[in-house]
Amino acid sequence: MRKLLLFSLALLLFVGCGKKVITTKSGIRYSIDTVGHGNVAKEGDFVTVHYRLWVVKDSSKMFKDWVSDTTKKKDLLGDTRVTNQPAKFVLGAGVLLGAEDAVIGMQKGETRSIIVPSSITFGDKGYGPIPPKSNLKFVVTLLDTKEQLNMWNVDTTNIQATPSGLKYIIIQKGTGASPDSGNTVMVKYSGFLTNGKRFDSSVERDEPFTFTLGMHQVIPGWEEGIKLVNKGSRVRFIIPPSLGFGNRKIGQIPANSVLIFDVELIDMR
Repeated sequence: MRKLLLFSLALLLFVGCGKKVITTKSGIRYSIDTVGHGNVAKEGDFVTVHYRLWVVKDSSKMFKDWVSDTTKKKDLLGDTRVTNQPAKFVLGAGVLLGAEDAVIGMQKGETRSIIVPSSITFGDKGYGPIPPKSNLKFVVTLLDTKEQLNMWNVDTTNIQATPSGLKYIIIQKGTGASPDSGNTVMVKYSGFLTNGKRFDSSVERDEPFTFTLGMHQVIPGWEEGIKLVNKGSRVRFIIPPSLGFGNRKIGQIPANSVLIFDVELIDMR
């Protein structure tokens, strides 16, 4: 009898929200709102998503459409569609406060409503506009997913070093003069830890990075290294902690990390 009651309750919950609700091993729940097609997002892929984020104030109607629900507007914390700037990140890096667990397995064009329990986010402390013990609701649409970008294959016998400890390998020589302090340069780059884990990539974002030398806009290893090459060059920098972030932990980069960057200098002025 008890099993029958539990089955009936589960059926009512399913019918009540009109969607199948799936629970992951981590305790995140999600529903598939719109079916996608094409490549499946995997951990380590570089993904582009639109998302909306709400604080969950009660446990009713969590998988209903909150966009058209005027009572939920005050609980909306963020919407990438407002600025038309989708989020771009490596899946599994922890960018979406645990919701990435439910983004894994999505297909391009798919939309999911995702409920992240407070135990995975900010727990009893809360954070900013997020009260303590608050569950969060994400509605995520997968716009694109790309395979993991790997390091370039390079001939390590051609490694060179400077007195500061910077090591570099010129993979492809460019032409013309090398940039100096005051020049603005545009580069494509991918950054890795020594274990091969990628922590950032302008290549995956399709967004070249522009900065001015001598203005302390980049780490010292970059300030020194970019001056060693010219336009069109492709180079690997191996940057010791003293020329990187030192004993600071920055995002996915542990303290005292040696950093490896594969860089292409595409323009300078």
